[in-house]
Amino acid sequence: MKEFRLLKYRIDLISVALVLTALGIQLTAFAFSWPWYTFFLIILLVRQVNLIEHNHAHLGIFEQRSLNEILGFLCFYSNGTPYEFYKVHHVQNHHAYNQQFGEGDSDWSSMFGFKGTHFPDIPIGRFYYVVTFPILTICHSLIFVFRNPGTKILRRFVRTMILFTVASAALIYIDVWSFLFFFAIPWVVVYFGLGDNNYSHHHGCKMTNDFDSSNTFLSLPYKALGFHIGCHVAHHIRPDLHWSLLPEYQETIKDKIPQENYRPYQPGLDPIVAATPAVPGAQANVGEIPSLAGSSKRDVPSKVQ
Repeated sequence: MKEFRLLKYRIDLISVALVLTALGIQLTAFAFSWPWYTFFLIILLVRQVNLIEHNHAHLGIFEQRSLNEILGFLCFYSNGTPYEFYKVHHVQNHHAYNQQFGEGDSDWSSMFGFKGTHFPDIPIGRFYYVVTFPILTICHSLIFVFRNPGTKILRRFVRTMILFTVASAALIYIDVWSFLFFFAIPWVVVYFGLGDNNYSHHHGCKMTNDFDSSNTFLSLPYKALGFHIGCHVAHHIRPDLHWSLLPEYQETIKDKIPQENYRPYQPGLDPIVAATPAVPGAQANVGEIPSLAGSSKRDVPSKVQ
């Protein structure tokens, strides 16, 4: 008899607890009219929620699909990013076509999808990229979802937006200013932050192989506090890998990552890395981590469900 489990990884009790805590504080601040500067605490919390939603979109936290959909909605209402948008825009598009743009399939969030840019050495400027990121993300995602009638993702999106609209209308009716400070403005900040983060994760990369197409961040906010999102090269090679396993996998490929792809750039950071240039076409040895043996290098869904 198969053992019943709720969570795929028990460490994600932390993820679920953070989402509930963040949304709980937002609702409590709204209900009791907490001071406006509670906004700054909420900004810190919704950043964490957005990272959790990112991980959740790549690898559902729960074993049960219904619970994954509920958690996706809670993440959405806390940080403002629809779970379905994360699935189609980030997981299925960005990870499949990282920064590519032109004829055929393209990365909707590419820095090279603008007039005057040239892949891979002349990206659009950071300011323009960040300012336009929310608009382009929403438009691309809406077009994709609505061009797929009858699919599960469209039905989920419709259910999600009905709940979102009803909840938001109720909160606005009760107290519009508290809604703005504790929900709407944090949502806007998150969207612009997503653009800035994506730009940082890929700006300055040579884009010749898997190991020089993303940047690795080693500062504290990108390590355990950021669910190891700083192991971004490892994440792009293995987007299906649980966030808690990224540092272990990072160790198996660190000799293939060019030193200039570490942020901030730190000469002498690692003798092996410093002495090893990028290896065009090199492949990571997944078998070096026993628990990962037999897994595919990339697990990017090819069709909408």
